[in-house]
Amino acid sequence: MHYKIALAQINPVLGDIEKNLLKHEEFTKKAIKEKADLIVFPELSMTGYKLGDLTMEVALPYESDFFKPLLTLGKHIDIVLGFVERGKDKNSYNSAMYISEGRVKSVYEKLYPPTHGMFDELRFVARGKEIKTFDTKIGKVSMLICRDIFHPSLMFLAYASNADIVLVLSNMPLRGLKGEKPAIQETVEKAIDTYTNFFGMFVAYVNRVGFDDGLGFFGGSFVCTPSGRKLAYAGLFDEALTFAEIDSEEIFKKRQTFPLLREEDMNIVKLNFDKILEDSYD
Repeated sequence: MHYKIALAQINPVLGDIEKNLLKHEEFTKKAIKEKADLIVFPELSMTGYKLGDLTMEVALPYESDFFKPLLTLGKHIDIVLGFVERGKDKNSYNSAMYISEGRVKSVYEKLYPPTHGMFDELRFVARGKEIKTFDTKIGKVSMLICRDIFHPSLMFLAYASNADIVLVLSNMPLRGLKGEKPAIQETVEKAIDTYTNFFGMFVAYVNRVGFDDGLGFFGGSFVCTPSGRKLAYAGLFDEALTFAEIDSEEIFKKRQTFPLLREEDMNIVKLNFDKILEDSYD
């Protein structure tokens, strides 16, 4: 299968969901014009990141009529966006929404919202509970959000669920700008290169640009193949709409020559994790 993915590296306006909706429509229409099959926006693309007490004001249920313009565009292209979800349990979540064929196909709640140093997400949002891998017209898809990628267990779960591509929505702040690339960007790229090489799947990483309340974001969005090769790179610091042509045959070839999933015995994994959990609570 061949398909075209668009990486929407944008600078959302903090707390202004109406302006951000217009930007989503603008970028999505451009992607449709370029005959893309899927467009992916960054983490919290509909709201901005440093929301603080604004979190509850911008939280929306995924069924909200607010998203109708994107559901309409989603009849022509699959759309992935970040938003603050107003959960049925009365909690807010840092979530990713997958729109396909004019409806919401899946919603993923960030599993590891960081709360240390410059980060205080758990003061305002709850953590999710599960990885979701689901069928789409481009294959099996999993979604992760920013800090999630630094937990290898989550990429392993996506791989164990036979995901063809993992879509990573990110608001990774700029840190360690000494060489050509920010140090944190090199960390992200090394992690994703390793995951794709070992797990034999595509990863699309979409990071935002701009500033929220003095916190800067560097962009650097890219697509990585099952062999760790970069297909597309959006560059640093500027908004961009970047395209990559995906050939799913690369997944089959990689998993034939490096058949880790075929070798994997989930009973061994489960047995040992059960023992670790049991020992941890003795």
